[in-house]
Amino acid sequence: MSAERPVDILLRTVVETGLCTRCGTCVGACPAGVLSIRDPMGGCLPEAGDECTSCGLCLAACPGAQLAFEPFERELFGGAPSHGLLGVVRSAWIAHASDPGVRRGGASGGVVTALLLDSMRRGETGGAAVFAPHESEPWRGWGRIARSEEEIRAAAQSRYHLSPLNTVLGEVASSGRPLAYAGLPCQIHGLRRLERAGWKPRSPVRPVIGVYCGNNLYFAGTAAVMRKLGVKRLDGVERIAYREGEWPGSFTVRTSDGRERSVPKLHFNQAIPFYVNRRCLFCVDLASELADLSVGDGWMKEGSGGGWSVVLLRSEAGERAFREALASKAVAAEEISVEDAALMHAHAFDLKKHGAFLRLGLWRRFGCAVPLYDRPAPREPAGRRAAELFVSAQFALASSRAGRLLFAALPLGATGRLFAAIRSLWMRRASRGAGRGRSRRSRGA
Repeated sequence: MSAERPVDILLRTVVETGLCTRCGTCVGACPAGVLSIRDPMGGCLPEAGDECTSCGLCLAACPGAQLAFEPFERELFGGAPSHGLLGVVRSAWIAHASDPGVRRGGASGGVVTALLLDSMRRGETGGAAVFAPHESEPWRGWGRIARSEEEIRAAAQSRYHLSPLNTVLGEVASSGRPLAYAGLPCQIHGLRRLERAGWKPRSPVRPVIGVYCGNNLYFAGTAAVMRKLGVKRLDGVERIAYREGEWPGSFTVRTSDGRERSVPKLHFNQAIPFYVNRRCLFCVDLASELADLSVGDGWMKEGSGGGWSVVLLRSEAGERAFREALASKAVAAEEISVEDAALMHAHAFDLKKHGAFLRLGLWRRFGCAVPLYDRPAPREPAGRRAAELFVSAQFALASSRAGRLLFAALPLGATGRLFAAIRSLWMRRASRGAGRGRSRRSRGA
């Protein structure tokens, strides 16, 4: 009997067990080009051909089954103290792009776009690895290297569907010039694991900019909301924006007949329990803790007009990129406390740092495969444990076939307002319990 190939182990232990994050790292890491994602708008899972050379990079780089944060914190940040919710943070800021067009075009202040543009203008990078609108299918995103200001601007905005950005890492590895990188937590987990496995691109990849992420959805969620807006076919879609207009923005679809249809972003969020990738429910990293710097919505400025971002500086490379952008006036910012940075996302940290650990334990008891982390599970009061049973049941029922049929029948506006009201209540309650976030110091392995 021939030995099992690393790619077969990957498919058996990660893909077939439901642990794939859809980050695309295995595809981008494979030097033989054996892996591919043939159904990006469906399950978005990697598939393998027959030419595997058994190098093992795909398996070594995959973050789906397990991730140890502390060794990476030591390597990347020198073992600095790690905040229980945010990870290692040198300083925290509330910021926005100085260019009004960049600010308006971003999801929450345009800071990521401004940083990418600034590093390229100064000659530090020759472009950036980004998740941008597909060239021939503008309704979905794809991983690419943006090498011009126009391409970087086009990559602005969030895209709330499965996003295997790291399929582009093969192209990144062969780049003759340094590249910046902007990705989600799971994508950065894969990048860091790949670097540790010995991946050596021709030129440095920095800064690595992490975007906050609560979860991601199957593209079917986008399609379902589009149908509610009266858009039945994708081939007539010219543009989709998930955060269009005044922050926090609206989900907007523009079709070839010139019409635009939109619904508030917080109403679009009602699709989450029906179409979320189940693996996202087990992720414990909201704030891209292994990035050089992280960027998310600056909710403490909600209602003040314009878009704002919270920015966490983690590494020397991240701090240098941000301070140079400040010096060149690419961004405007004011420093805030680390605790204020945590407080404005208290509801999302409740989902990631408390709910995720409860779900891990619950699913493990049912005999399901779950990822392994080196983060200790916090002790939760009985009320929070009971609430998680309700939340988990909601996700399970909503994502069923019957649940999705119900979603299709519900009016978008009515349930959207209900979802927004629940979110507001959740934010207030989570803020009162935000003190459960604690600091810890990275320990030796």
